[in-house]
Amino acid sequence: MKKTQRKSAAPAASPKAPAFNADAEKRLLALIAALIAALLYINTAGHSYTVDDGTVIGNNTITKKGVAALPEIFTSAYRAGFWDRDEGMYRPLSVAMFAVEYQIAPDNPLPGHLINILLYALTAYFLFGFLARLFPGRGNALPFMISLIFIMHPLHTEVVANIKSRDEMLCFFFGILSLDMLVRSHSSAKSWQLLLAGLFFFLALLSKESAITLLAVFPLTLWFFTDASTKQLIRATVLCLGVTALYMIIRVSVLGSMTGHAEQQLINNSLLGATNYSDQLSTALYILGRYLLLLIFPHPLVFDYSYNQIPLVPFSDIRVILSIVAVGFLVWKGFTGIKNKLPEAYGILFFFITLSLVLNILFLIESTMAERFLYMPSLGFAISAGLLISKWYAIPKGLPLKKAFVSRPLPSVLLATVLLLFAFKTVSRNNNWKDNLTLLSYDVKTSPNSARIRYAYGSALLIEKALKTDAGPAKESFLDQSILQLERGVSILPSYAEAWYHLGLAYKEKNNPVKSIAAFETARKYKTFKDADFYIASGLAYGMGKQYGKALADFTVAISKDPANAEAYNNKGLYFTEQGTTDSAFIYLNKAIEMKKDFYQALYNRGNTYAKTGAFNNAIEDYKKTLEIKPGYTDAILNLGNSYAAMGDYKNALVWFEKLLAAEPNNSKLLYNIGITYNFLGDTTKGNAYIRQAQGR
Repeated sequence: MKKTQRKSAAPAASPKAPAFNADAEKRLLALIAALIAALLYINTAGHSYTVDDGTVIGNNTITKKGVAALPEIFTSAYRAGFWDRDEGMYRPLSVAMFAVEYQIAPDNPLPGHLINILLYALTAYFLFGFLARLFPGRGNALPFMISLIFIMHPLHTEVVANIKSRDEMLCFFFGILSLDMLVRSHSSAKSWQLLLAGLFFFLALLSKESAITLLAVFPLTLWFFTDASTKQLIRATVLCLGVTALYMIIRVSVLGSMTGHAEQQLINNSLLGATNYSDQLSTALYILGRYLLLLIFPHPLVFDYSYNQIPLVPFSDIRVILSIVAVGFLVWKGFTGIKNKLPEAYGILFFFITLSLVLNILFLIESTMAERFLYMPSLGFAISAGLLISKWYAIPKGLPLKKAFVSRPLPSVLLATVLLLFAFKTVSRNNNWKDNLTLLSYDVKTSPNSARIRYAYGSALLIEKALKTDAGPAKESFLDQSILQLERGVSILPSYAEAWYHLGLAYKEKNNPVKSIAAFETARKYKTFKDADFYIASGLAYGMGKQYGKALADFTVAISKDPANAEAYNNKGLYFTEQGTTDSAFIYLNKAIEMKKDFYQALYNRGNTYAKTGAFNNAIEDYKKTLEIKPGYTDAILNLGNSYAAMGDYKNALVWFEKLLAAEPNNSKLLYNIGITYNFLGDTTKGNAYIRQAQGR
């Protein structure tokens, strides 16, 4: 009998690992890039307005009209609502956004900061997609590395943390969208994508003038990363030239010329102080070297590089020589890589092309140097740096990102370390942008030779602190700190009229008419001021120095510049009273009160003028009106008592004197007046006691 053999069961088939989905990874990495961008700058959400924000938002009369100002914004120069000087900037897109934000939340910086964070996150998202399209055969590791280098670079803090720099963000954002659509239109041959590229380019131009450098970047991108024919290159270039022509027509109609009529000033650009082109060019090349160094080692960072933080340097300076060597090598690498379409060369050329307009080499601009100028060019740096790192990595193509990095632990750790240092520097630098005083107090240490930072810090201490603090040690301390900074500012640039102006204000608050007058006179020596406030402040300084003729002359100028300025009429009336011309004083004080019904200072001054002419009943009426508007105004209470005493009504005088005594128990002058009043009332015991107290006995 045969034994039957039991067949063993076949082993179960092992489940297949899911196939790697590169497109799904792309979408995930784009979201991760956006999330990293947002997290890096989330600590700016609660920050205040800083530095130039006021020129386009808080102190801009057009922006503050809200949505109603949109037509005016698109037909005005960039900062038309801030000043009446000519300028060569036309950037309506960011200002239009500010107007809408102001309509929603007046004087609230939160929406502006949140939109900057969101815009940076969107930039990161679309930037990764664009880079993935540029390097389709390199996997996702390379475009993700390049994206992270760009996103996490600390040089971008000025752009994202400063609301005003929305123009830079929008220009780059629309520029990337335009480049992306251009590349996509070539591969798909869809005309609507090409037209969309033109639209995004137009929006980039409306954001900031530097977008015009993309005219050279467009054909360069197609040459390096596609097999575009000459015909296709010409078609794309013609479209972009047409968009540029449309933009230029609009720009000229608004500014009156291609470049506008911007006034160039030494305080903005140190190179204007060069006596020859050689020193101008050598300094510009040195600055270009500093830009390259900041991209590699972004420390220290500072928001201002104006006069005289970067002094003029000759060609013999070793820093200039090193800059020329570095720049020469990079330019050579860039141009020699065109023929073979080396992508590293594209990154180098992208950097130099997009930075070209602000180098002060082709022509002088309104700034010596600025970190925000590196925002768009830094993409070229990120591309070249990412490609160099990827060569070192030698990552096999097509690997999922996680496997790609894990397969090369040493370079992965080094890259992660650099990026974490970038992130730490970014977040910590963001904290400096919390508000004006925080930023200025930090940057004055890293940029001590900048006249503008000294002026800005001194002015912030004066306006934001000293003028908002009641008389006392704290106010005196703020004034002393303000004067120290402003004095250093004018020592760096003796012709700095605005700094002399604020120095005059600070000394006026210090009750030092001699130094205040000297500062105001120096300010007007270097500049003809157009605003009434200057002449009001200068007139008050002259008045404090008892130079009444000059004071009245300044108030007359103030009124001519601003006929609706009640303060000018009040001060003119005050000093007519001081010099004894009471008839004229009443004319101007009455006008001030008529213009501003709750103008308690003018009512008080008119009361003093009535008292000076012996019309004490009228004076008492004005003092009481003053106290209705400003209860507890001690000068008005004191003069009420004095007026009643002058009329012989000692009981009412005593009522007002004792009311003031509750607030100022150690006022020796008041104690003496009370003593004299009691003596007039026949109570010499009390009267002499108050007099002894006044005399400190």
